Amino acid sequence: MSELSGRPNILKRLNSDIIKNALKNLESATKAELVQETGISLTTVGVILSKLVEDGEVQNQGYDESSGGRRAERYTLNLNYSLAVALCVENKYIDYAVGNSAGAILEEGRVEIADTKQINAVEEVLKCLIDKFASIKCIGIGVPAAVANGRLFTGTKLEEWHNFNVQDYLEKKYNVPVIMENDLNAIVVGFANNHLKEDGASSNFLNMIYINFMTTGIGSGIIANGMLIRGFSNYAGEISFLQLGNGDNLFDAVMREHTNDEYASAIAMAIGNLSCIVNPEYVVIGGDAFEEHNLDLINEYCSNCIPENVRPKIIYAEDYREDYISGIMHLTIEEMNSGIRLVTTKRL
Repeated sequence: MSELSGRPNILKRLNSDIIKNALKNLESATKAELVQETGISLTTVGVILSKLVEDGEVQNQGYDESSGGRRAERYTLNLNYSLAVALCVENKYIDYAVGNSAGAILEEGRVEIADTKQINAVEEVLKCLIDKFASIKCIGIGVPAAVANGRLFTGTKLEEWHNFNVQDYLEKKYNVPVIMENDLNAIVVGFANNHLKEDGASSNFLNMIYINFMTTGIGSGIIANGMLIRGFSNYAGEISFLQLGNGDNLFDAVMREHTNDEYASAIAMAIGNLSCIVNPEYVVIGGDAFEEHNLDLINEYCSNCIPENVRPKIIYAEDYREDYISGIMHLTIEEMNSGIRLVTTKRL
């Protein structure tokens, strides 16, 4: 904190972000409630709220009913002050959504890509949405490839994007932050938010792997202790190349001609290997190339090769598309709402 003490602008923004975060968590609050929630002085809370109301980020909801003394004013966040755009880009189409800072979807749809380049199609979609929604403050783009520093470096789709920094190009063009994320990383986040809360899973301690089987490869998204795992070069989750022994990798084992037993055994072996490394509570399996009829057999093989006390719950995912756009939206809103954070870490 000593380094921040001489920087009033940083402290002011930090206090503003703390107050906005408190309003988001409380849904509405008086000045006194914000003081109690944040530990910031009443004077500072009052000054910051006045500025936020003037800028339109916070709305004054009027006065509470009197409890015998002076009535208190109540405040709430203007959730539509900052909007986020989420795009899921494939070779032939783009799924898109516009959401507010609480994640409520204001518009969504799909645009087919004809003979134009994907980047041109992205620009056309963004232009239409920015013209319609003036409050867009952040853009998130999901892609079927590993991404590092705004560049794609794996996969056979979107090959034209491998040659330039898409993130930097779009940030300069639209003057808003842009994030780019691997599709499976987004899908695992979306699935966790959409489905596992009903199972009682805590997002802060969630451990899960989402495995997606496609004819072009097998990818996965990994969450460990509530954190999305990307790896040092954003290559984590490329489990097509997971070695199963005898020179076999997972992709070769499940894509060549096989019996049901061979298929289930290979996937169970892969889940067993991943369980030793990540120890997930949940393994979600899906994708256009997954053989659903072998799910019971996979569970049976997992029972034979993974001890019961560490065996993950295996869940079949019928369709990843809703989780995909939801995950990109979640990650984009996280970036949009990030502000300034004070983080204490214990280093090994």
